[in-house]
Amino acid sequence: MIKVSVVVPTYKTPPEGLARLIGSLERQTMPASEFEVIFVDDGSPDDTLQRLRKLATAHSNVRVEAIENSGWPSKPRNVGIELARGEYIAFMDHDDELYPDALRAAYEFGVAHRADAVNGKEARTTSPSWGMSTYDQDRPQSVGRTDGHPLIPMNPHKMYRRAFLNENGIRFVEGARVLWEDIFFNVLVARHAAVISTLSSVPYYHWVTTKGSGSTTFVKHGEDFWRWLPKVCQAIIDELPGEENRLQREQLELHQYSNRLVGVFDSKYVTRTPKQRRFMFEQAQALQRDFDFARLEDRMNSSKRVRAELLRADRQDLLEEICVSDAAVPGWSRATSVEWRDGVLHVATDVTWSDSKGTVPALVRDGDRIRKELPADVRALVSADATDMTDEVDGITLTGLVRSRRSRIAWALPLESDVRVEDLPDGSVRVSATAEFTLDPAAAASGAPLERATHWDLHLHARFGNSSTDRVVKSTIPASVTVTGGILHLVYPNDSSNATVIPGGEREAVRRLEPESAAVVDGDLVLGLAGRHDGAGDVATVVSVWNAQESKPAELPARLKVVDGVAHLIVPGLDRATVEVRVGDRAPGGPGAWIVRSEGTRRVLERSTRPSTDSAPKPVPKPAPTPTLRRKVGRVLRKLGLR
Repeated sequence: MIKVSVVVPTYKTPPEGLARLIGSLERQTMPASEFEVIFVDDGSPDDTLQRLRKLATAHSNVRVEAIENSGWPSKPRNVGIELARGEYIAFMDHDDELYPDALRAAYEFGVAHRADAVNGKEARTTSPSWGMSTYDQDRPQSVGRTDGHPLIPMNPHKMYRRAFLNENGIRFVEGARVLWEDIFFNVLVARHAAVISTLSSVPYYHWVTTKGSGSTTFVKHGEDFWRWLPKVCQAIIDELPGEENRLQREQLELHQYSNRLVGVFDSKYVTRTPKQRRFMFEQAQALQRDFDFARLEDRMNSSKRVRAELLRADRQDLLEEICVSDAAVPGWSRATSVEWRDGVLHVATDVTWSDSKGTVPALVRDGDRIRKELPADVRALVSADATDMTDEVDGITLTGLVRSRRSRIAWALPLESDVRVEDLPDGSVRVSATAEFTLDPAAAASGAPLERATHWDLHLHARFGNSSTDRVVKSTIPASVTVTGGILHLVYPNDSSNATVIPGGEREAVRRLEPESAAVVDGDLVLGLAGRHDGAGDVATVVSVWNAQESKPAELPARLKVVDGVAHLIVPGLDRATVEVRVGDRAPGGPGAWIVRSEGTRRVLERSTRPSTDSAPKPVPKPAPTPTLRRKVGRVLRKLGLR
């Protein structure tokens, strides 16, 4: 029985992308006999088809079909649906990857809950918090969800019941250039699906972004963008009619209006040519009017609402000014405390909002309300509700994340926060916050342990007004370890001063913990390591040691032991009078090695002049500075007479 058909449209597929995709399919926990892979090549002019056919000869569950070029992934996907034999169909793009347990977990979850569609946890290479609000917990039934549409992100990287697609005639819109074909498809799914399940506890899909992989199709000043956006908006209205569909219809309408229509008026808007700016302004005005989007504006944040009202007031000049003066300001976090307690990491941070120039959110006090500070001519045009930031300050959302550098999957962490509002003498308001979150390496992956011997970076996702930013947690707090259940977990500030955790990090711990004492005990070299540590036990590791005349070190077995908050590195049988060891060379300011030398019955530590041979590479020198986006924007505004 074929449980899942994986449908992959291809066109001029890069070899490395195809290798990544097929490798992820080969690693699936679902037996190859239970799923099939259908590649449909859209008339590639290169050797893509030949490479696919070679793959098919080596994989009994791979099928390859070739069609004449259609110019878009829609027709290849539709051909794949017709050829599919699986109970469920999973769509993949030709250079992405599935996580190892994806097919098994999503299929079993879908069958268990009779799902017409399964929205599995997705990661995106360039966005740590991608889809995090959707994938907050496993949800057998997400239809009717009020905090967001259950099919967001609205891409096709999901699993759909084949009979459901066929019974309702759900297919991708075909054509040479069909922008947002996945939205058209998922709107039909939303109309007919009785059950949409959300699988959050098992990583499903990695949407891979590599250098040069970004599409130029969705150019916001291009005619295609504005030709297809009204069609998307109309499809949402046509396919989700009536009061019974009002919730999801307005969820999707608001997403298009806020993110795509009003969303084009960002800091990049004013860097475009006058002709492009006018074209975008007029197109946005027409859509705003034709779809009566003003009815949704009370659900938008202040920045978006101000822009929407200026658009409706036909004030392109003021809208351009706001695109600069009201640019999103990112949130940043810096650790004030990082410590292990009973095997759980506790991190306390300060959170501030500012950009690289020191600009902070412009807020002013107005009685018991907090308002966005705006130029007088803008304030005169927009409503008082549009400038009111009080609820947005109260609604600041902070989410702690731990993210794998290897797989790019991220997990939300338990967090408590406190937002601080400071009234300044000049009437302005300054907003900051504190956040404390915990990380249990044994359960942080939705109850499962984090992958061992992998770097996991700590992030804070900060959402405030029109700013939604992911930033690593900055830290200069020295490294420390916990030994729990026979496993050593390390936290340390990496070479970029970002807080990083390595479960099973005993090798890196030797490099990150600086020695502060040395002794020989029963013929073993014992190095006392700096810091306050947690747990109890010892784990096997290795240490690099140089003999007198050797240029390369030898790795010797060692043990890293923690007792009563103190850590020791023990190297059995190493009792030479003088020995050079590589310990703590990755600690901030540490030398490339330490020399342990005998002085009578004592052992003393001396800093070696030897460089750390495999320390982090030095950054490539930056080229001569180029004008920043803000400078470019300023130049445009001056030309327009707005600054």
